[in-house]
Amino acid sequence: MRFRKTIPAIALGLGVVSLTAPHAVAGTGTAATATAAADSLQLQEATLTDSNGKPSGALSAKAASRTGKVFSTGEITGEHFSSIGLSWKKESAVDAGLTAETRIHRDGAWESWRDVPLGLDEGVTEEAKRAGAPAFYTDDADGVEVRFTSPKGGLPQDLRLSFIDPAAQSRAVSSSDRPSRYTQPGQPEVKLRKDWGADESLADPGYKTQPSIKAALVHHTVTGNNSYTQEQVPEIINGIYVQHITVLGYGDFPYHFVVDRFGGIWEGRKGSIEMRPGTEIPGILGGHASGFNTNTFGVAMLGNFEPNNNEGGEDTGPDPRPTEAMITSLADLLAWKADQYQLQPEGTTQLVSAGGGGTNPHPVGTVLDVPVISSHKDVNVTACPGGKLYETLPALRQQVADRLG
Repeated sequence: MRFRKTIPAIALGLGVVSLTAPHAVAGTGTAATATAAADSLQLQEATLTDSNGKPSGALSAKAASRTGKVFSTGEITGEHFSSIGLSWKKESAVDAGLTAETRIHRDGAWESWRDVPLGLDEGVTEEAKRAGAPAFYTDDADGVEVRFTSPKGGLPQDLRLSFIDPAAQSRAVSSSDRPSRYTQPGQPEVKLRKDWGADESLADPGYKTQPSIKAALVHHTVTGNNSYTQEQVPEIINGIYVQHITVLGYGDFPYHFVVDRFGGIWEGRKGSIEMRPGTEIPGILGGHASGFNTNTFGVAMLGNFEPNNNEGGEDTGPDPRPTEAMITSLADLLAWKADQYQLQPEGTTQLVSAGGGGTNPHPVGTVLDVPVISSHKDVNVTACPGGKLYETLPALRQQVADRLG
């Protein structure tokens, strides 16, 4: 005999979303059905743990594996979504060895399991209200199962699973609506926020300004594999936007710019194109590096560039190296902003920590000497922007210097 069990729903300002699951009694098997909202911007959440980190709602404990205790959501199927997100209480303790995997249901079949990077070393910036993983791109999916493995047997407090589908906005802007825009001397082609379908009503109004820019920090987004198509790029970027604002509590897109594997440059945080010295927007304050958002701007490369090595030492999975088109566009972008702010691409500068703890080990007031073109790992304890991208930075600095003559 079966009865329907309601998974706790979260009110997010986009309407209260209810997830329901047929629950089988006495071990007769479980399944879950997610009923999606019909809004053009879809976002649903299911609570997976309570305020003490104990499994609740959709999540249940499974038999322990050789690597730790296993928890699973079971199969959740229903309406379509294009990204999933995981988040938890900002102050929650998290097992450093915690891992997550997912398998996606599409076209009537379940795909193989894939690792979901939790971004435990990415840090939580001062702007965030919750901690969490980057939005994980699933493409057009209608089902998911997520399982966690914890060596210590524990989970974060108030752990939630989000289903994100900003596809309607992302697809609404056709390729014919994305012409080249050169508005400033030396500016490469930069696609605007409307080109990836940003819902401006979600972001804080106005601009988050700062006095100046002294350094660029390079990141990677860790949003899934690196084999996305050109048509999927707006949807992936929009998923980052929705996850960071609606789930994690940011005021806007975390990075100033995004560069895709085809060389496309996209405006991220509002005002990033316009910012330049001597104007009403001398700089835009981002939300990309804990304790080091002041005097920096962040550029995120779309993909995951951390090597995934097996015991033989060879890379497995999608190619973790940035494409030539990516590096070329990144150099063009950095040369444009370096010229505006009179930055020396092969030089160094000083940044002052605003504190924040977590992945930022530098107390408030600590002065760091860093390259003008740096990365996330140069200021925080993190693998970002991934080893394969990080190793390109010396040559990148030279390319930027060459562009500036």
